[in-house]
Amino acid sequence: MKKNLTFSKLLMLVIMAVLPMSMFAQEGKKQTKPVERYWYIQADGGLSINHGDLANYNGGIWDDFDHFKGQALKNWNAHFGIGYQFGKVIGMNLKGGYGLLSGHKHNQALILNGNADQTLWNLGLDKTNYIEGNLNLTFNLFNMFKYNPRRVINLVPHIGIGGIYYQAGAVSQLNQDDEVASTLATQKSERELSFTVPAGMEITFNLAPKFDLFLDYTYLFTGTDALDQVAKIASDEAKHVINDKDMYSQFNLGLRYKFNNPCDIEKMARESKKITYRVNPDPLVEGEDGNVCFDVIVTIPGEYFEKQAVMNLKPYLAYNGGQIDIEPITFVGEKVKGEGDFRVNYKEGGEFTKHYCMPYQEEMKNCELMGDPMFYVYDGTIYPTQEEIVKNTYFTTGATEKLADGVIANAEYIDQTVYDTTYVDNYVAKCVYFFNKDKYNINDRKSLNKAADKAFQELLDAGITDFRVEAWASPEGEEDHNNTLSNNRDRVVEEQLSKLAKDKAIKVNGVGKGEDINKFRELVANSNLKDRDAIVNVYDNASNKTAAAEDLCRTYERQLEKDILPQLRRAEVMVNEPQMVVTPRTIKVKVEK
Repeated sequence: MKKNLTFSKLLMLVIMAVLPMSMFAQEGKKQTKPVERYWYIQADGGLSINHGDLANYNGGIWDDFDHFKGQALKNWNAHFGIGYQFGKVIGMNLKGGYGLLSGHKHNQALILNGNADQTLWNLGLDKTNYIEGNLNLTFNLFNMFKYNPRRVINLVPHIGIGGIYYQAGAVSQLNQDDEVASTLATQKSERELSFTVPAGMEITFNLAPKFDLFLDYTYLFTGTDALDQVAKIASDEAKHVINDKDMYSQFNLGLRYKFNNPCDIEKMARESKKITYRVNPDPLVEGEDGNVCFDVIVTIPGEYFEKQAVMNLKPYLAYNGGQIDIEPITFVGEKVKGEGDFRVNYKEGGEFTKHYCMPYQEEMKNCELMGDPMFYVYDGTIYPTQEEIVKNTYFTTGATEKLADGVIANAEYIDQTVYDTTYVDNYVAKCVYFFNKDKYNINDRKSLNKAADKAFQELLDAGITDFRVEAWASPEGEEDHNNTLSNNRDRVVEEQLSKLAKDKAIKVNGVGKGEDINKFRELVANSNLKDRDAIVNVYDNASNKTAAAEDLCRTYERQLEKDILPQLRRAEVMVNEPQMVVTPRTIKVKVEK
């Protein structure tokens, strides 16, 4: 019996090992951490190890590996696959690949292609090649006991069913030095098909939320004894054929990419200090009507707030001996279907203001306004209080923050107005309108130009009224045409500014600047273009820079069109001259009694 281990026995051992642990996982303590379900793709490659009749073992499976040192470059395989993780433990993948097998056998009675009339000894197999595919069921053993999608190392056994489409390699007679003495059977001209049953174990290393590196060892049982064209017999006298099927294994290194959108609320909690808080006024003040009114201003940075996350900020006034709870603020990620107080864009973050008013109480005199952030993954319900969050879902907590000092009674302070003076100049970086190639319609790039509208509105709100516009074209086509094009772009931007200003009296001086060849050279020089150095060299050495820029745009149009030329088709709005802006604000001044 090959390796003293039949296919049926090994298969039974794998099933007996997996099923009890699966049952244990189902009956164990229920985990509250949200389960990530996701699709993934993977690729792997490595060593193929022959465990067939022409392999060098002498009764023990590990002898194959000892002999394999000299066969490593002849025996390899590679796969590509796709899979899905159904929950904490169970997943499934489908993968296909290509590989090679070779090997030899000494001191064993063998027959070639079923011909038992001749007993052969000392045979070698040269590169059986195969195409294979299999469907596997996977089990994450560690997650059976404690679910953790961020665990660095996981142990994942798998078992499946598949097929192998192979072409057996040439079989040769070997001498004692393993050199070919004569070829007995050449490589078959037609491929043959058989089934396989893969079973193995994978060790995964979590490199990042979307990437796993893994080591996999898979043993493949086949339904054929013809992978090496050879079968064993008990002896050259009895001519009794040992009816074993060929087997082989693979030891591979692979990389997996997961198409999930992990909602890492643990990371949000760890990095909660990135969120900044302000309160206006600070310290809190009792108003003349006996109420304490204030704004809590929360600034969340970009690329922090997970798209499926919810944050509940619980403000409260803490004093010696107790606290006064205030209505929580709920922030929701951009893909959360439920509604909160504020929706946070992942890339941009944002600043959010919540207004409060409450009757003054004596306990407020010596207190501090505090805030406790709590995070959870949206599960179809928005929980309004932290008590309900604790009761119903998995959560993490961030650092407690002091938001403001306690309340000042109105009799002790008076309001005083002060004026802040600032100078505003040159809003080019923010207030830029862009256009399509050879066009001057702002609405062609409406979504992008909304940012310019917003920046201009901020200038108007700050009291700025005197502007200048500089419009440009990319150096494509005729120079006269581009001069006309930049003039038209200047005109439509001036019309847009007047429209945004509405009833406000503003002054706008605009000019079309034609082709921006200097900016063209600057952008190319600072880019990652493949032919960057060649373009800059031609431009710098040209006597007519304008003509050179136009020629380069035609020659390298494909490279330049993606990142360079769209930045040149623009109109910049700037403050015409430095202008003073005076902004009043109110502060509290203590009145001595």
